[in-house]
Amino acid sequence: MFVGQAFAAVDVDGVSFEDGDTVAGQKLVLNGASSSQILSSKATVVGLYMAQKANTPETAFAVKGAKRIRLVALKEISAKDLATVLLDRIKQNATRDEVENNILQLAAMGAAFNSRPKLVKGDVVTLDWNPGPKTTEIRINGDLATQPIQGDAFYPVVMKVWIGPKVRTNLRNNLLGVPN
Repeated sequence: MFVGQAFAAVDVDGVSFEDGDTVAGQKLVLNGASSSQILSSKATVVGLYMAQKANTPETAFAVKGAKRIRLVALKEISAKDLATVLLDRIKQNATRDEVENNILQLAAMGAAFNSRPKLVKGDVVTLDWNPGPKTTEIRINGDLATQPIQGDAFYPVVMKVWIGPKVRTNLRNNLLGVPN
């Protein structure tokens, strides 16, 4: 949060997303925010933070520096359901090579969500890209859910859950700041 800031940039389904955040000492801007569905019902809201704004998936993947995906549960979600949906969306949106080259990272991400039985309404998950050590950190309510996941090719695969080619158009457009 930036000093002196007293307002949220965006409110989605009662969840406020500040217009800036900091990851690995780098100031980020809110690129966009949207509600997201799990098992055909509105279950989460998600915000995408990067060093600079991007309005296409390709530009967002190419933005240098730290990144953050902030996910807030709107209702109770079982960890198994969340992990399954994330993996399914990755398989739908990533290439076969991207999935195969990140199989250990995907297993670590699944384990992070399975570290607890469920998310409850208001739980906050952050998925942070730290470019220095080239790691993805997953935190639930501020607590590290697993050891940082190594690999610079993994975070773009994670981003495809929300801005990939087979994601609902309104979700992708909202995160990219594109009018629907």
